[in-house]
Formats: sequence, C-alpha cells, structure tokens
Amino acid sequence: MILALDKHIPREVLLEISNEIHGIKIGLPFVLDVGLIKLKEILNDIKLEEIIIDFKLADIGFVMKQIVERLSFADAFIAHSFVGIEGALDELKTFLDSQRKNLYLVAAMSHRGWNNEFNNYIKQIIQKIEPKGIVVGATRLDTIREFRFMFPKITIISPGVGTQGANYGDAICAGGDYEIVGRSVYNSPDPINEIRKINEIIRNKVMSC
Repeated sequence: MILALDKHIPREVLLEISNEIHGIKIGLPFVLDVGLIKLKEILNDIKLEEIIIDFKLADIGFVMKQIVERLSFADAFIAHSFVGIEGALDELKTFLDSQRKNLYLVAAMSHRGWNNEFNNYIKQIIQKIEPKGIVVGATRLDTIREFRFMFPKITIISPGVGTQGANYGDAICAGGDYEIVGRSVYNSPDPINEIRKINEIIRNKVMSC
C-alpha cells in the first residue's frame, strides 16, 4: 500500500505506519501546510521504499525541472500525460533520469469527470516516455486491465480506494501493483490500526482473486 498524505499526521505515527506500507505519496496541500523545511524534518530517518511527490506536474519542461530540483529528497514525481512530449515531458524525464529519480504519469484519474477518450493519446505518451509507472484510478478497473495488458512491466499505482468508493484489493486484482489510501487513514482516530486493517483486507482479497 501507498499512503497518500494530503494532511499532516504526527511524525511518530508516520514512523510506525512506515513499517506497514510501501511508500508515501505527498500532496501539495500537505507541503503548503507544513512547508519544505518541516516536511524534511518529518521525513528524516523514516524508512520507506518510495517517497512520491504528487503535484501532478503540468507545465513546460523548464518549469517542471525547477519544481523537482527543489524536492530532491523524493524518489519519484507524478506528472500529467496530457502536456505532451516535446518541450515538456521529454525534458522532465531526461532530467529525472540524470538525477536517478523516477517518473509516474497520470493515465486515468479516479473521479467521475475523467474522460476515457484521452486513453489512446495517453498510451502513445507512455510508450514514448517510458516512465517507471502510471497512475490509474481504482474506480476504473477495466482501464487498469487495459493498461496492464498494453504495459505488462510498468508499475501501476491506484488511488480512489476507500473514501472515493473503490473496494480494497480490487485494483490489485485487476492488475495494479499498489493501491493508494489517504483519507480513510489520516482521518481515522487510530490510523495505525486502520492501516493494518486495510492491509489485511487487501491480502485476503488478493488471495481469492
């Protein structure tokens, strides 16, 4: 599981949670609330497989590079696919490769308003950019299957489980690698036990699919 952090949680809670998750996905609201200096203090010595910055980058290459340069403590960054390649994603990918950082591209979002008519264009972008992974909403199981079939080796991470309505484990059963959980955990009065409970549900689901 990947924990989405769009809201501040105490460092001691994050330390304990870190043993239960693959990584964290840090959203812009969290960074704006605590600031970069405080964020680095919170993350100091916390052992995670992956720290992903989710600003959904969508600008020209120069601007996106300026942003990621200031967030060098992260392992990976999420960008929108629709900005295109030349002068945008090509420059971002080249820069991230030079820094040994990873790129995830948004393939399909989890909210109802997302338009699947973008899919063919986005597939072309993914083929050319070759990111480490893609983001496909857990509310779109057929889309996960579609992208998994086309990109068998790519990492698929899926938001939208829990509060947004997707069932725990369904995205992994459809071909995803990690489900992203946020509000169900950080709004819980007991986030550590909530994480453990969700992990157990996911394990049981995956064993039966």
